[in-house]
Amino acid sequence: MSKPVPPPRPTNIGAAGEDDGPSDGYNAGAKVSVEELMNKDSEDESLRKYKEQLLGAAAKGQTATDPNDKRRVVITELKIIFEDRPGGDVTYALNTQEDVLAMKKKPFIMKEKCHYQIQITFRVQHEIVSGLKFVNKFYKAGIRVAKEETMLGSYAPNAEPYSVTVPRNDWDEAPAGFFARGGFGAKSLFIDDDNQTHLEYEYSFELKSGWT
Repeated sequence: MSKPVPPPRPTNIGAAGEDDGPSDGYNAGAKVSVEELMNKDSEDESLRKYKEQLLGAAAKGQTATDPNDKRRVVITELKIIFEDRPGGDVTYALNTQEDVLAMKKKPFIMKEKCHYQIQITFRVQHEIVSGLKFVNKFYKAGIRVAKEETMLGSYAPNAEPYSVTVPRNDWDEAPAGFFARGGFGAKSLFIDDDNQTHLEYEYSFELKSGWT
């Protein structure tokens, strides 16, 4: 898998009912293209080699696997990884618009207090994507009950996919109790520092006392 341009920033979680503006205090820096980045301090040989290693094929002008595909971020898969789910992980392919629309029609069961992570696989092409953020909103009976925002980081174009797991070093725990159980809807989006939304989708799940 490819590596992000800078170290990713930590997860930030917003409470239900707050506005949808940035909540992490992160300020975007000046936007820089791959060409500008390579030309900067070009007389420094060691720095040039470092940037070539960091940017990979993009440093040589290979910024897209398909030049006709104008998307900068191509999310290809969403996987919900469970620590002990009998049926294994839940995987959604997101290669086509049909895949994205089908997600909402494929609900899954989540056991209360189970441990889980979300793994996102995506490609970046054409230009560096700065400050890519993953936003999740959860709804019950049509009312938003939680909102989570995770800063994924900045990424250079690369034919090889990136894979990010949230949270990175631990597990999330599903809520528990009579009032927590029931059906949930979720809306997710990927947005960057330019406020460009790269993908939006919806899915649903049911929180139960067991896996069935």
